[in-house]
Amino acid sequence: MFNSYESLHKDLIELIKLKSDPIGIKLFEEVRSDLPYINKNLALCQIMKLASIYGKTVGISAENVDACVIGTYILGFKELPDNYYRKWVTLRKMPEEIAKSVIANIHTLPMGKYKSGVLAPLKKFDELHLNPDGIIMMANSAQAYLLLVGYFDSQGIKPKSDFNGHAACEIVATVINGRSPWLTIPCGGARGLAEAQDDELWVGMRVEDLRAAMGRLKSVGSKYPPPVYQILMMEPIPEHSLTLLVGRT
Repeated sequence: MFNSYESLHKDLIELIKLKSDPIGIKLFEEVRSDLPYINKNLALCQIMKLASIYGKTVGISAENVDACVIGTYILGFKELPDNYYRKWVTLRKMPEEIAKSVIANIHTLPMGKYKSGVLAPLKKFDELHLNPDGIIMMANSAQAYLLLVGYFDSQGIKPKSDFNGHAACEIVATVINGRSPWLTIPCGGARGLAEAQDDELWVGMRVEDLRAAMGRLKSVGSKYPPPVYQILMMEPIPEHSLTLLVGRT
């Protein structure tokens, strides 16, 4: 039994005004033959953006999402190459112990549990007749604020987050593992490969958490941009140079 997602997708676009589609991800424990796999080997962050910006439904497996080995590692599709940390030592001049720590602190899904998956705009999960395991939104700081404050004010529970500057796609694993909502900053790979923008943040939520957040925002009439600009209700400051320029006297 799946829930309808078109109305939730519509609310996100109308109230939060995301610049690209919210996306859902669903993972499967077997390689499914009915998924629209792409004939390219891309990074997970690229496929996330492909689904979000172009509105694509994309099937993933270990064969087509391994361009960045961190993505397949996070999904539990493939182990990292042997001595992978040595790349960070030699190419990024990182001390060996720090390189090992960076990798050890990446959030991942259990290795081998999942074999395939699908990423798509949230509304397309109605057509797929599936419930996504998690929902990811590309937002600016004000949009992220609304999503998170909507959740906090509806549940009284603080959002969760930590930081790995080289594995932003771990947001897929954290949300599926129940760490929701999750806020992260796009990593260098996401900026270089998936064109993450300067002001972009990624927010991940489970379906039920997002529904609670949006219900709260709708109930109190909150939307983007947040109505916090007091200057709109104040007369211009008489001494300001702009006031002298535009005023009648």
